[in-house]
Amino acid sequence: MQNKVKSKTTFKKSYLDLEIINKFEALEEFPITKPVVLVNTNGYVLYANGSAEQNFGDIRGKNIFNLNSEPNLERLLKKLIENDINSFYTDLLVNLDDEYCTGYLLNIERVRLKGEEIFIINVNLPENTKKISQKLNSFNQAIEAVNVGILIADEKANVQHVSTSFEKFFNVTIEQLFSKNLANAFVKYLTNFELNELKSSIEEQKSWVKVVSEFDRDGNVNYKEIRMNIIDEYMNNTFNYIVTVNDITEHVKQARLIKKSEQRQKSIINNISDPICILKKEKGQLIFESANNKFFKEIIGKKISLNENSILEFINPVLHSIIHEAIKNLEKSNRLHTQFHYTVPITNQRYIGKATYTDDQYDNTRLYIINLTDITEQLEIERKLREAYKKEISLNKLKSTFLANMSHEIRTPLNAIVGYSDLLEDDVKEMNFESSVKMTSYLKEGVSRLLKLVDNIVEVSLLESGSEDFKLDKINLNQFLLANQKMWSNQAELNSIKLKYNLQNYDDLIIEANEEKLEKALKELIDNAIKYNQNQGKVVINTFEVDDEITLQIMDTGIGIEQDSLERIFKLFEQVDDVGYTRKYEGAGLGLSLANKLISFMNGTMNIVSEPDQGTIITITFPKK
Repeated sequence: MQNKVKSKTTFKKSYLDLEIINKFEALEEFPITKPVVLVNTNGYVLYANGSAEQNFGDIRGKNIFNLNSEPNLERLLKKLIENDINSFYTDLLVNLDDEYCTGYLLNIERVRLKGEEIFIINVNLPENTKKISQKLNSFNQAIEAVNVGILIADEKANVQHVSTSFEKFFNVTIEQLFSKNLANAFVKYLTNFELNELKSSIEEQKSWVKVVSEFDRDGNVNYKEIRMNIIDEYMNNTFNYIVTVNDITEHVKQARLIKKSEQRQKSIINNISDPICILKKEKGQLIFESANNKFFKEIIGKKISLNENSILEFINPVLHSIIHEAIKNLEKSNRLHTQFHYTVPITNQRYIGKATYTDDQYDNTRLYIINLTDITEQLEIERKLREAYKKEISLNKLKSTFLANMSHEIRTPLNAIVGYSDLLEDDVKEMNFESSVKMTSYLKEGVSRLLKLVDNIVEVSLLESGSEDFKLDKINLNQFLLANQKMWSNQAELNSIKLKYNLQNYDDLIIEANEEKLEKALKELIDNAIKYNQNQGKVVINTFEVDDEITLQIMDTGIGIEQDSLERIFKLFEQVDDVGYTRKYEGAGLGLSLANKLISFMNGTMNIVSEPDQGTIITITFPKK
């Protein structure tokens, strides 16, 4: 391949030529280096490497324009100079030994050194071009095999290449897009707003991504992800726009199925009436995986984000400790579940908890399921049942007490009536009228006692049923007490008890009450104060006003009441003393209870303070009218 470029003119080398040649010739040349030639604007070959001489002959110091090629190198360089083009690529056809050789790829770079222009010409040989073509073909085949659409645009965003998949995706050809702005490829698939976003990203040289959808012939929706990236070309200090298009239809469908499944699971969990949370353990710490709305509302007290936060950050420390201990016991015992109890501090809600687990084969983790059942209502029902049971026992006892008391309270006066009637009959027959008068008084006493018992029972029944309705009038309390003074004083004298009155603010103590019911209530209380008093004891009745309230006190020096017995003396048929015939004092156990109910119906309150052998103080308070 020697003397393949015939020289007609020999050029004198300049200082710059010698300098350039010396520098290039000092470089080490690799065996597979492609041909490189340096020429000036007149075509004079300043330097040719070994590969250039091997392929094109001894061309050093000769004119490259004499090379028989297509395109003509002389005309090509003049055009580059005229159009001020610094870089150019083209295919090259060379006539060597009267045969045209193809497959060359010509690259011309125009540079200026010390005020002189030179051209650096390098040539890709046919075998190298073939290898490059094979690599490009392999690359294109690989791209097509994975069904990824590729669009390549230059730094001006003009399309230079599109893959077959891209053409298929968007039903366009390279001829329709070549040298046009890449945004034109997506006009049919993007809104005006989205197109403006793409154009702005192109101008700003920023990455851009968008998902578009379309219907196929069968009416199915297909989804494609369009992603634009900027790739820098460091060799020539430029860049390209690379647009990739992926068919993500299956990914979208799969994601929707997963989301639908998650929503279904969440819906199922949220429809469970019990609070439920799902935990997993990482590095010994419990981490929330999921929870239903009931758990957030009743246990946490608010909705929170579950971004892999430690359970200690938002759950009550007491509950955390209980759950942690339950899970530890679950792991140690190798059981399927374990139970625990928990009480919410603020609401006092009571829960019974159950901890169980399931293994997730997908990510090889164990999930712990915590189920909390609200047993507050159940415990309340149980408490009420226990109370009802105790009340039933109490009622049974009360019934027995009532029957025993009634037997005594009814039989005693009836026996007296029958006995005195027999004696009265004998006195009448014997004409003993002096004794008859005495017997008649005893009969009256027995009948009165029996009548009082019946009246009290009827009164209590009416009050308990709520069917009794009585009118309240304004009453001067002091005047009322003085009006009944004689009756209570006579009773006290019969029992050797001294009755004393300390009445304050005589005309101002006005209360709202029913005179008949008030008399009945006070009679029961004063009767008790007299009946349960010590021999030669004393009963003091006080009235006074404090803070717009009118107070009536009945104080006695009687036997008093034990502290633990004070709670039950207001209950019907209750007496501190034994029941039945063994009792020391008469009475059916209705007096205090009846008085308390009557006072309450007249908007008053009654309180009792007592100690054994120290007497009793009963305090009745009415609002002032």
